[in-house]
Amino acid sequence: MVLTLLLLGSMAAPDDSPSLPVPAIVAPAAPDVTCAVSPARVKVEGLLGDRILAHTRNRMLGLDEEALLGGFRQRPGSHPWIGEHVGKWLHAASLLYQLTGDEALRAKLDRVARGLMACQEPDGYLGTYAPDQRFGLFRGADWDVWVHKYCLYGLLSYYGVTGDEAALRASRRIGDLLIATFPSKRSILAAGTHVGMAATSVLEPVVLLYRATGDRRYLDFAAYIVGAWDEEGGPRVLSNMLEHGTVLKVGNRKAYEMLSNYVGLCELYRATGEERYLRAARLAWLDVRGRRLYLTGGSSKGELFQEDGQLPNDDASHIQETCVTATWLQLNWQLLRLTGEEGFAAELERTVFNQLLGAQKPDGSGFAYYCPLEGRKPYGPGLHCCNSSGPRGLALAPTCVYTLDADGLRVNLFSPSELRAEIAGTGVTLTQRTDFPGEGPIGLVVRPDRPVSFALRVRVPAWTAGPTCTRWE
Repeated sequence: MVLTLLLLGSMAAPDDSPSLPVPAIVAPAAPDVTCAVSPARVKVEGLLGDRILAHTRNRMLGLDEEALLGGFRQRPGSHPWIGEHVGKWLHAASLLYQLTGDEALRAKLDRVARGLMACQEPDGYLGTYAPDQRFGLFRGADWDVWVHKYCLYGLLSYYGVTGDEAALRASRRIGDLLIATFPSKRSILAAGTHVGMAATSVLEPVVLLYRATGDRRYLDFAAYIVGAWDEEGGPRVLSNMLEHGTVLKVGNRKAYEMLSNYVGLCELYRATGEERYLRAARLAWLDVRGRRLYLTGGSSKGELFQEDGQLPNDDASHIQETCVTATWLQLNWQLLRLTGEEGFAAELERTVFNQLLGAQKPDGSGFAYYCPLEGRKPYGPGLHCCNSSGPRGLALAPTCVYTLDADGLRVNLFSPSELRAEIAGTGVTLTQRTDFPGEGPIGLVVRPDRPVSFALRVRVPAWTAGPTCTRWE
């Protein structure tokens, strides 16, 4: 790899950049080492940019709004987790609108968010179950908390983009209903499948709700969720990982739900500074990265983590679920921001350009549920969990390209792109010129609005031999 720097002026500590999909009024107890930039500050072209535009046009804008909202408008929904799709769509659409500025997407974003909020009941309920089959209080209601998790995530994301206070109020009502229900009426573990890991993955948006409101009750509820993992028959997401250091000892090895809980622990670490939360997430990452990851960055067989080194590739094995891929991307993104360590950026690169884009249908209209290394990918029509998770990973990817440090900025991923950032009170534009993932040099053009000094860190990937750097003025 040859890296060329064109410096148009001298190059100061960046402004505080949001690391949340929602405005936070509570300062983090453990601030990020390297901070996210708003998607609105990043423009991505090349392969990644083309895939984002194609997906926006051919999937996000074309998806039937009634398919997203029908299960809420006419309860019960057509299947137990039909309600997850609207929250996933809102999260992805919020990020994609910031990235693209597509006004048709913004109009649809407003319609879908308002349509969802109109379905919320007076007690805060925003699921798709009939009144006598709700919240895991009855047999068969195993996905109700899961659906509320994604509604909460989607509405908070929409609030972060639009500032719509109605979305924040609706989110608070969801949080209040969760607090009123668990554990006084039943353990939250009984309200979700996979040894309770589905329900307890609501941890992440609950912590985000705390950061957005400052209401301590939501942080206390997050602490309850962590404690519930060690109830009799519980998944022991934290304690077993700290003791054994392997996902094989956690829950029932269900990869998507388990990784979602470690993403939540990262957010809880950010809010509390409790070191064991970060340590458990690191250990989970090390175990998956070292023993359960395909060379493209995907994981799972039949949606489960397998024994050490067991990575089958036959059609019947159903490998590399896209929901797992998107959540693995989220975990790496959390850990990169919290630690600044290069290994997490390297995994983001592998996951985005090999596994995530490999699972995406080239015309942008959808994602494969499973992603075999050989043969044809089973894209499939309509709504399924991976067709809704893939867009979330794709929409997050451009925000991983650049981050801001206390003394400057860094380049984590390579893609034709442009960043507009505020550093030490000065606007700075950084343009990346490259054919990546094709061959050839990578050029960085730095244009500060006025002379300013700051650190510019560029990741040197392990796949390059003999990297060189040149500079001209």
